Amino acid sequence: MLHAESLTGLQRFAGRTLGVATMHGKEQVIGPALMARLPLAGFTAIPDLDTDRFGAFSGEVARGTDPRTACEHKARHGARAVGMDLVIASEGSFGPYPPSPFITCDEEWLVLVDLRDDRTWVHRHVSLETVFGGEECRTLDAVLAFAARMKFPDHGLVLKTREHWLPGDRVFKGIRDAGHLREVAGRMIAEQGSVWAETDLRAMANPTRMRVIGETAARFATELAMTCPRCGTIHFAVAQALWGLPCAQCGFPTQGTRAYLRECRECGHRTEEARADGRTVEDPQYCELCNP
Repeated sequence: MLHAESLTGLQRFAGRTLGVATMHGKEQVIGPALMARLPLAGFTAIPDLDTDRFGAFSGEVARGTDPRTACEHKARHGARAVGMDLVIASEGSFGPYPPSPFITCDEEWLVLVDLRDDRTWVHRHVSLETVFGGEECRTLDAVLAFAARMKFPDHGLVLKTREHWLPGDRVFKGIRDAGHLREVAGRMIAEQGSVWAETDLRAMANPTRMRVIGETAARFATELAMTCPRCGTIHFAVAQALWGLPCAQCGFPTQGTRAYLRECRECGHRTEEARADGRTVEDPQYCELCNP
């Protein structure tokens, strides 16, 4: 019989093995991050799992849902595949950073599913650290120049017939060898006049993204390990950023974050938490009175 305490506090994880629903090596950074904060017995990548069925960066499979939903589908699919009851999955998206659309961002989601009581926990992290891009190239020199900008060969490349994949198009993934890049790109340009080159955004081929996933997992683990001071439930997580950081010059409330609100989804208990960086005032350049 499961005791109530084991389903609320960190005892929920004691002695259990975490399954990581991935085919791209993400267990290397997700597993250790959660092991560092939770009393898990271990972690393992779920073998022979096709997570590309939920969407592929290179376009052959469109993601049919929002990233958070796709991430949960991955986790539950992994759990069903091997009969595990504690499984985590990751899903990423790349695109313009909303506050500054000329900057690219990486939005990473993690969803942890516990089928013992069918609970899920979710974490989202946005990073401006990316190696991401794509370009139509009509010469081999253009391909090599693009590769250099994309930190090849540390970061892999994908070569495709065209930017937006169509059935029958050729796709070559995971290119991290200069000779292979020259051979495939040269052949495609000779045959069709151009080639679409893009970064391989799968985690095992993109070290920058893998680092961001690791950072996301570490943040998630910290939030999971925070328990509600009232009822002891895990994931006493930040639910809202509270604006109103006062201007250093005039004291007027700005749009800057002054504190964070933590909330327990079990009992509803809330507490305010100061900024981790200790800042108590905002630069006057961001004040609507001092710099209208």
